[in-house]
Amino acid sequence: MDRAHAAIVQTDEIVVHVVGKLTESAFAFVGSASQALGDNGIPQTVILANDAPHPALLAKFHPSVRLELAPPSAGPMKQFRHAVKLLCHEANTRSVAAIHLHGLLASLIAIYAVWFCGLSPRLFLLPHGSRWLWLVRGASSLLMRLRHPFRRGDSADGAVAHMPTGRPKALPPPGQPIRLIEHPIAAHFFAWDRQESRRPLIVAGTSADDPLGAAQFAQMAVLLGEESMALSFNWVGRVDAESRARLKAASVGIFDEEDAHGRAARLAGAWIYVAYAGAPVFPVLLAEAMALGIPCVAWDSPQNRNVLRHGETGLLCNSQSQLLASIAQLIDSPELRRNMGRNAQEEATRRFHPAKVRDLLDAVA
Repeated sequence: MDRAHAAIVQTDEIVVHVVGKLTESAFAFVGSASQALGDNGIPQTVILANDAPHPALLAKFHPSVRLELAPPSAGPMKQFRHAVKLLCHEANTRSVAAIHLHGLLASLIAIYAVWFCGLSPRLFLLPHGSRWLWLVRGASSLLMRLRHPFRRGDSADGAVAHMPTGRPKALPPPGQPIRLIEHPIAAHFFAWDRQESRRPLIVAGTSADDPLGAAQFAQMAVLLGEESMALSFNWVGRVDAESRARLKAASVGIFDEEDAHGRAARLAGAWIYVAYAGAPVFPVLLAEAMALGIPCVAWDSPQNRNVLRHGETGLLCNSQSQLLASIAQLIDSPELRRNMGRNAQEEATRRFHPAKVRDLLDAVA
């Protein structure tokens, strides 16, 4: 299925994105990548290998993007073959600058396309999440071996890895240099004129349902909710019905903000942001809080550990008592909050600012 656009472009070459399942978490990166490329006048095709997501998500793509959707009501194998056919068609009939492979399924699609139609444009692997990195590493090696007869003599070809829950050292190069594209955070988070609320405000939240995190935050709000302590608590993000009732009973304000600008407004007044373990995906709100310059206390999970450096850009905790002690330490020390918030924002700017992502995408497009 195609979508026509009226965007003005400055190049005849296109970039093709192959996406397995377009979840909101995956779109956070795919959409930002397409935005960065589209802003530089590069037309793009996005091939979706699985069932189409909600139309509202598709509508968020940059106008330069042409969408190719999986056939409706088709089985997994038919969708897979359809994606391979589309990728071969794009590579053999259009001037393709690069192909971005978003995740393991997209990498497998490219392997078949290399095998059956001699795919020759540059391939860049962008695995979403760290659970499958060992498989993607193997797929990367196989892709390079399969592509060798069809390469155009560019020995600098490599793979770009977007690893939202891992640092570069987690994915050693399989014979080719692997470059890291971090998860971009919207630019307005970095430029926000943030002021702490008059009353100590502790904020937590998530971009995906996290009943355990919501329950832990509600428990903390009850423990620290004595009137004499004058603390207030907000939850920003999704909650299921049971979690909503639990948070309301603990006098926690609930703000289900889908829009990034709305999240920034709700986060900006926080004295402290608390990140629980959550799902094994990139902790978007934690990175957004860092970009705003909010000091953060996070549960010591792999995804949080790969965003925060304990004692430098935030505090990591292994128990509820450690978490409460860290919060008390930050509330009692305005200087510590300022220093840790500043360090967090500098780290977020270095790793997550969209300009950094745009520069790297320009280099590999």
